[in-house]
Amino acid sequence: MTVKIFSIVSAALLLARSGSGQTYLLGNTDSTLDRKYNHLPVYSSFLRPEIPVMDMYSADMTCRSLDMNDKVKPYQVTAGQMVPLSFESNAVSPISNQPIKGPCSFYLSDTKTKGKGAVWFPIEKNTYGGGLWCSENIKKNGYTHGVVIPKEVPPGTYYLRTEIIDLGSSIGKGIVDFTRGPHFFVNCMAITVTGSGKASPKGYKIPGIYNNAESKFIINVDDATASSKFILPGPEMDSSLAFKL
Repeated sequence: MTVKIFSIVSAALLLARSGSGQTYLLGNTDSTLDRKYNHLPVYSSFLRPEIPVMDMYSADMTCRSLDMNDKVKPYQVTAGQMVPLSFESNAVSPISNQPIKGPCSFYLSDTKTKGKGAVWFPIEKNTYGGGLWCSENIKKNGYTHGVVIPKEVPPGTYYLRTEIIDLGSSIGKGIVDFTRGPHFFVNCMAITVTGSGKASPKGYKIPGIYNNAESKFIINVDDATASSKFILPGPEMDSSLAFKL
């Protein structure tokens, strides 16, 4: 995990509300929410914003939204640099009322695509290490995490998709069940990447990255041996981006 180097006074912090599925930007002088950088989705009628996505085949897996909002000012970042994320200090699932334990992943997609089709590519997948899940490391680091935009990402405006997966309710069968199976806390925001990257990473459909992977999410998150062997399903970082931070 990235070492916490964030300051509300000196740097703008992004707030990806793990308990509500929203992505916000905090102002750089106080804690007032500043939404000018945020992707504000139009939620599907059956999904309340405080509830995670519990159907991995749902269109809400993209950005918890059926419609992409283009009326936002992108956050500016140079390829090779970090986007500082700060998560709401709520480490308890609103569904299971248990601590959120599980992996994280971060994807990019050109905003011109509106997130539709095989257009999403991963830039980070973070699972279990040092006795802690990614979600627990975020809590340990003061609910913060820095996502580095690989240096080879071409200039452009992208949706940055953040995802924390709560596996605490995964023991059992029933991925569409509203109390069992993995719970996906998904958020998106717009960023503009500058630099001289020229990579053409392979894109994937979301939903679609976890197709037929239901059984791979069934794990006892409190079993250190099983957790250390957990491999997050879905695509790996494209070779044109890997290790070029």
